[in-house]
Amino acid sequence: MVWRRRDMATHQDIQAAVDPAYVARATSILDTLQSFFLEMPRTASFCGREDFQTGYDAVREETHDGADLSGDSLRRAIGREPRAWLVLRSIVGMSPGEAAYLAIEEASARNESFYVEQKDAREIDARGRKGERLLFDERAGGSKQRRFDELLRRIVPLLADVIRRPAPIVDDDKVHRLDKLDTTGGQATIQAALTTGVVPYSEMLYERMLGRPYASHRDSVSGIVGRIIESAINDLCERHGIDGRPTKSREAVPGFEQAPDYLIPAVEPRVIIEAKLTEDDGTARDKAARLQTLRQYEDARPEHERRTIIAVIDGRGFGHRLADLNRMLRACDGLVYTLDELEELVADGGPLAPYVGTRKS
Repeated sequence: MVWRRRDMATHQDIQAAVDPAYVARATSILDTLQSFFLEMPRTASFCGREDFQTGYDAVREETHDGADLSGDSLRRAIGREPRAWLVLRSIVGMSPGEAAYLAIEEASARNESFYVEQKDAREIDARGRKGERLLFDERAGGSKQRRFDELLRRIVPLLADVIRRPAPIVDDDKVHRLDKLDTTGGQATIQAALTTGVVPYSEMLYERMLGRPYASHRDSVSGIVGRIIESAINDLCERHGIDGRPTKSREAVPGFEQAPDYLIPAVEPRVIIEAKLTEDDGTARDKAARLQTLRQYEDARPEHERRTIIAVIDGRGFGHRLADLNRMLRACDGLVYTLDELEELVADGGPLAPYVGTRKS
């Protein structure tokens, strides 16, 4: 399911905000914009409800419904079911990196030396989401597995000590992140939540309001979603035999202060493509500024050396600010398209039509 922009701007709105030469193009763009914020790639590391429930059940059973929130009992739960780690982190209510940092701070308060790399914290969490073993009775496994095993054997009891204590009291103009339904009173409130197995609906909705459902998963797949347009351009070029290539992140390309997203031809490009999918108007504004910078750079080159600038965009963010859309159209001489319009690039008279069939087999 995708969102399509409908009736957010009238024809009069477009005529008032967009240069006359680009009104038709702007209308087509706004009519074909899509948004991908409702559907996300599942990925191999996605943890579904039933899988999470197995971790939750392991925590309840090993801690006797919270009566024994010791590091040993929580480690037994994780050893039995890796997704129990996700349950512990969710009780803490923090991201993998934040939970690791909280453990570091707890160790520091005890004058103990302990450190966790952020990438290790994220990988431990990803392994837990996939149900991959995290703790080993006999310290089996490879060197990375042993390192994760050792880290968790330190992290878990440190976090156990944190959640057993009531949430710290802070100044009236602040809120502490442990001051939530289950951890506000430490072990007593966690035990009450685990024992009853029922959370007041208003409290669940309140914490959803604070944290947004699927927020962590959305962050973890943002790179995949962001590459939707780049992949579509690459597929278009392959289907039509166009000699072109995507650039790598932070790649240094001769002749550019900042590499465009796609180059055609792959060597000594004559066409540069900027691609962006965004769901917020702030990012759309930034892309408009980026295209204007490219336009200024090309205009400073000798006329016979100037490259064609194309923008391929999508997402509801581009539908909110007609002024920014007009800036993009100006910067690209009207060559702005959505995913639904990609084939227009290679149609007769399209900006990529001269390059069809140029790719060497």
